[in-house]
Amino acid sequence: MKKSIITGLSFAALGLLSMGFLGVALYYLAYPVLYPMFGDFNDWTGPDVWPAIVWASLLWPISFPVAAWFDRKRQQKSAGRAKRIFLYALTLWLGAAVTWIFVVSMQDIQYTSFLSPELPTHSKPAPASSAPQ
Repeated sequence: MKKSIITGLSFAALGLLSMGFLGVALYYLAYPVLYPMFGDFNDWTGPDVWPAIVWASLLWPISFPVAAWFDRKRQQKSAGRAKRIFLYALTLWLGAAVTWIFVVSMQDIQYTSFLSPELPTHSKPAPASSAPQ
């Protein structure tokens, strides 16, 4: 548990120092869950897009102690090492998705979700005039 807390703090520092690059990487890591809700990351607009990226970078490392807690519970139940590693990674991945859902819901970001897209309207071309030649 102590190692996970230290790792989490290290990733939080990395997220801050990278000016949000970690947040972008986390968004694309959890893309299968996030895209249907929030659309493509590159289409977002609003004053809070960049702060949201940084916040996601800073909040996601909380997943490390949570993953360590689940790992300890699995270890007490004598779960296999491969299963524990899988569950640890799954917890970190779900943490990325939950972090982004929380951050986007708290920020002023305009996005087009896949579930309710704003489809472009295509006007039909005007028919050719049938004026006499």
